[in-house]
Amino acid sequence: MANQVRISIDNLKQVVMETLAKVGVSEEHAAIILDTILFANRRGVATHGVGRLPLYVHKIAAGHYNPKNDIEVLADNAAYALLDAKNGFGQVVAYKATKMAIEKAKKYGVAVVGVRNSNNFGTAGYFGDMAAREGCAAMVYANAAPAIAPTGGNKTIFGTNPLCYAYPGDENHDPILLDMATTIAARGKIRLAAKNGEKIPFDWAIGPDGQPTDDPNVALKGSLLPIGGYKGYGLSMFVDIFAGMLTGSHYAGGVKNLSKMDEDSGNGHLFVVIDLDKFMTADEKKERITHFYESVKACGEEGKIFMPGEIEYIKMKKAVETIQISSKQFEDVNAVAKEVGATSRLIEIAE
Repeated sequence: MANQVRISIDNLKQVVMETLAKVGVSEEHAAIILDTILFANRRGVATHGVGRLPLYVHKIAAGHYNPKNDIEVLADNAAYALLDAKNGFGQVVAYKATKMAIEKAKKYGVAVVGVRNSNNFGTAGYFGDMAAREGCAAMVYANAAPAIAPTGGNKTIFGTNPLCYAYPGDENHDPILLDMATTIAARGKIRLAAKNGEKIPFDWAIGPDGQPTDDPNVALKGSLLPIGGYKGYGLSMFVDIFAGMLTGSHYAGGVKNLSKMDEDSGNGHLFVVIDLDKFMTADEKKERITHFYESVKACGEEGKIFMPGEIEYIKMKKAVETIQISSKQFEDVNAVAKEVGATSRLIEIAE
């Protein structure tokens, strides 16, 4: 395992906010980006946290990332909307889209908001959690750059294509939050392993020669493996259809990696939100979620069964003042802060 560095959350906030300000991101938008970063790092999802800050800064510098976030509303009618991110931060447009979807669902019972011409939005679970905290169920889809080949093929076309399903809890239960890639491992995990000089499991990916590999650098040149074989391929395809083709964004292999500095990414997102109040009373909601939790937990030994997202919520509640990141991410973030003229730096806390 790579060396870990402990830092304070307050310190991280200062560095992220100042660094983003230096590259033209408004305070309002930087606060949203920061919140998504903290959501990921506090939950132990290091691949989608502060380690991506250098990518954002470098892609802005390359002219293929819009720090102004000039979002255009292309359609806004009753229970649906369509937004153009104008190549801005995925987190900012996804936040706006989720807020719109929640407001519309509260009025009409269900809402669908699509986004085109966006970038990677961090962790999908952040937006599912947003809806769940407002008493709504949600489905979130986002397409990504080619990472897997269709079953029977050898050319990558569909991405890791994350999807999220969220359902509200209550005062005694956290939301049920499934946030997953359609591949066995997210590409971010493989990139992080490459950055940290680590090996990966052989069942995560194949190299360009079609053979399983434990070398993350070889894996990134080959194809990631979908979950459940052809079933994962089918899931990835439909995320591409919903998030990309339906919204008018890039699809069928057209999305570019966040790390590709010479082209816009062209990600698409789709947010579906359902207001539970339109389907059941407050008493029914509480009774049903309690019964559901108890029924699932009763399927095995106490303490052995966890709801989707539960382990991450436990981690989040513990990471109130400090988090851990890899030493490589620590170095890279400080390097990019210096590069843009920020005076703040991440500071290691002695264990």
